[in-house]
Amino acid sequence: MENISPEQLAIEKQKLDLLKQELEEKNKQMWNMSETVYKEKKKIELQLDEIMKEKLQLEIQKKENEEKVKMLWEQSTAIHHEKERIEQLKAQVEYRHKEIIDSVHYAKKIQQAILPSYEMVNSLLPDSFIFFKPKNIVSGDFFWVHRVNEHQILFAAVDCTGHGVPGAFMSIMGYHLLEQVVKENHIYQPALILDELSKLVIKSLKQTNELASVKDGMDIALCMVDYQNYTLEYAGAHNSLYLIRDGILNETKADRRSIGISLSKSLLFTNHKIKLEKGDYLYVFSDGFADQKGGSNNDKFFYQPFRDLLTAIHKLPMQEQRQKLEKVIIEWKGDKGQIDDMLVIGLSL
Repeated sequence: MENISPEQLAIEKQKLDLLKQELEEKNKQMWNMSETVYKEKKKIELQLDEIMKEKLQLEIQKKENEEKVKMLWEQSTAIHHEKERIEQLKAQVEYRHKEIIDSVHYAKKIQQAILPSYEMVNSLLPDSFIFFKPKNIVSGDFFWVHRVNEHQILFAAVDCTGHGVPGAFMSIMGYHLLEQVVKENHIYQPALILDELSKLVIKSLKQTNELASVKDGMDIALCMVDYQNYTLEYAGAHNSLYLIRDGILNETKADRRSIGISLSKSLLFTNHKIKLEKGDYLYVFSDGFADQKGGSNNDKFFYQPFRDLLTAIHKLPMQEQRQKLEKVIIEWKGDKGQIDDMLVIGLSL
């Protein structure tokens, strides 16, 4: 081995020191890099752990959503089936409703065919009007007129129990019983007509004094006007007669009982005889007009305002009186429903 001078050894030693420093520096850098990589690795592992947790949560939510979708589908199917069922029921109800309405309209035709026409009324009571406003398609109120002889005419305003179809049944029965009393039994005095009519109603409806018995019947104002002798006979069951003479309204009160079974102690109706004068005005009616609710407080129209109204309009032509009655009650009623059938008959002498 060659001898190395101290200077060379010093140089070599210096080189080795530099190399050692470089190695130490690189080692330090490698360590720092290793530490950074480790931190990044831990960070990535934490991120992966969060991702796995989110994935698991998403899978749980997915499963829950699938269950909800399944449940919603089942509900949707059930709703669809229920909708179909409801539509079928609706169609059935509409069909039944149409059948019922058609039947009621047919019943109206029958009722109109049975009751006297306005032309017939005008031929028997020439200067008169009839204000007739059923609550429903058919009515429990009806008007009736009959010629006794050349000079005497019977006419009546009748209010049967109920309205609509039940009232219409009663009105048809009442009409035929009234016809029977007058045309077959030849009874012409108003009170006697009501007495016999009441007996027939009790018999027809099999009414008794028992609480469970049918209590249906009718209220009526029945008049016989004699155009030759200018007299009037009147009898009433609850429904009064109004006579306006010289601008003053006089009321002839009805008996406080109905046609049919009654708690009244009086068994016979009162026959009132009134001497008429030229220019008298007569009115008979049901309770529908006075009982109609309306106005700002939804009160009944009441009888005093009804009497005041008739007094105010009685000198108008008959058909104008009818139109005025209709206009007043429509304005009074407003958007409220009609609560009962309405019937007013007016007659001028």
